[in-house]
Amino acid sequence: MKKNTDVLFKNLKKNYSIDEAKNEIDEILRSYGENVKITFYKTGCEIVDSYKVRDVDTRHRVCEIIARSGVTNRSYEDLSAEWRFHNDAWDIHLKRDSAKDVMLDYDGDPRKSVRTATAIYDAVDHE
Repeated sequence: MKKNTDVLFKNLKKNYSIDEAKNEIDEILRSYGENVKITFYKTGCEIVDSYKVRDVDTRHRVCEIIARSGVTNRSYEDLSAEWRFHNDAWDIHLKRDSAKDVMLDYDGDPRKSVRTATAIYDAVDHE
């Protein structure tokens, strides 16, 4: 069962500039360690040590802020599904070097395997 996003996103702004999004997200991620931060690039944003973030509400809030920053047309659900795929890959030691950080491309991951897995996670992810 999907969470009530009205409650989850209640205190979020309607729109964020890149700087506002970075500051808000870094503040949210601070409790996961000083290295867990987001960087916005031209074609995507990267969260270093994203595997440390296990709380689904945190993941959803961060992804919604990214979506509200205007850098992507991807939904928070799609962004979150890709991030969860990275976390699961980390857990099972699948390409751990690239799974420890998540790079969320604004147009979707260029790798077919990641796009396919993300679509599956997005369709069945109810957490």
